[in-house]
Amino acid sequence: MFLVLLVHADFHSLGAPALTDVQAQPLDAAVRIAVQNVSIVCVNVFVLISGWFGIRPKVRSITAFLFQCLFFLIGIYAVMLAAGWAQFSLNGVEGCFLLTKLNWFPKAYLVLYMLAPALNALMEQAPRGQVRLILVCFFLFQTVYDWVAGATDYLASGYSPLSFIGLYLLARYARVYRPRWAALSARADAGIYFLLVLLCTAVQLASSLAGGFVYAHVTARMVYYSNPAVIAAALYLLLAFSKLRLQSRAVNWFAASSFAVFLLHTNPNVINSYFRPFCQRLYELWGTAYFVLILPVLAGIFLVSVLLDQLRIRAWRRLESPVAHFFERLLRRS
Repeated sequence: MFLVLLVHADFHSLGAPALTDVQAQPLDAAVRIAVQNVSIVCVNVFVLISGWFGIRPKVRSITAFLFQCLFFLIGIYAVMLAAGWAQFSLNGVEGCFLLTKLNWFPKAYLVLYMLAPALNALMEQAPRGQVRLILVCFFLFQTVYDWVAGATDYLASGYSPLSFIGLYLLARYARVYRPRWAALSARADAGIYFLLVLLCTAVQLASSLAGGFVYAHVTARMVYYSNPAVIAAALYLLLAFSKLRLQSRAVNWFAASSFAVFLLHTNPNVINSYFRPFCQRLYELWGTAYFVLILPVLAGIFLVSVLLDQLRIRAWRRLESPVAHFFERLLRRS
């Protein structure tokens, strides 16, 4: 989730460096590109974690997820209205209930959540060879028709539930069958991740030698979630951490509220009106040092989000049982 913050503080806020930036300030451009490649694995890692542990849909967990989304969406909009920082509108109300094209991730993840039982059944009942064939065919199709050719709308550069399904199955396959490529040491996994980051950065910088069109095209493609190098980097980052033995109440406390970080800073009333201009202003002030100085700023945003989420947790403790019982009765009747 911290990498999500970093992605949004880099290319999302500042834009990808133009060819003129690479030529005039190569060090600054290289840092911006490298930071993007380090952090672009963020969403894929989040989905891979879900596949690694397996989603087991329950009424209480899905209602908790929806409540967290609504708590931040409605709460932030209400605060903005009360402070006079936003105007009441139908579009604003729709945004509170994920009824606009913004906030794509919660909706895509909900689709994955609903399909998880079928995906789990596939992993449990299909032969290993069949699952492997499905994965090879899926990622080959996605690589050719989405990443290379851009010939599909429904894969959307990896910003789609269909891409999430592929990632979920990939992580489940790695966890269940432990193939040789997933049985390396944590150090080797981390090494592969950093090598892929360096490869993507080198390819983007080298493409600048071929001219503006080639550079722009390559740079855009290299930071797609459907880029096979990004997928592999995310997978090996997950594998590296899966082999660490760490028990920490502090980590668990932050993890329970990590999604709040996303919901706060990507809120439709926050990200374009406040977060992006804030990052742009800091970059103007700090220059290349921005990517060092921004880290404690992002850590502060992370902490504020987690602290605000404690209000949601307390509210949900009071509402969890009646809400869950209501939907459980509703499902039994249907």
